[in-house]
Amino acid sequence: MPTIVPSFLLKKLYVKGSFKNTANGFELQLRNTLAPGTLIGFGPLAIDGRDIPLDKLFIAVGDSTPVRASDVSAAAPRSFPLNTLVSFRIEDQPLAPGSHRVTLAVNTKEAGELKIDAEDTIT
Repeated sequence: MPTIVPSFLLKKLYVKGSFKNTANGFELQLRNTLAPGTLIGFGPLAIDGRDIPLDKLFIAVGDSTPVRASDVSAAAPRSFPLNTLVSFRIEDQPLAPGSHRVTLAVNTKEAGELKIDAEDTIT
């Protein structure tokens, strides 16, 4: 199913300033400002053009327990209510300070694949 949401709206899902290093990698957040949805999978996640395997990506919708992104599917979906944060924790090497480009494909039941492209800075 083709994406029906314009890219300028998708860019607004990224929470500016949420890109941070952690002890085991880094994290970022999206906020659903468009409409209630259902997450049924994730496509590639890339940082500065480097693909991150989905088994290193964990997501938490709101205050829920984090799950491995590769475990989210049409058979095991996750609700994505309006105005809810989704936290992405990536178990990888922390990133160098400075600006980084994040690209992420999120698959939803309602709108198909949403490609989110954002840039943020780690201090």
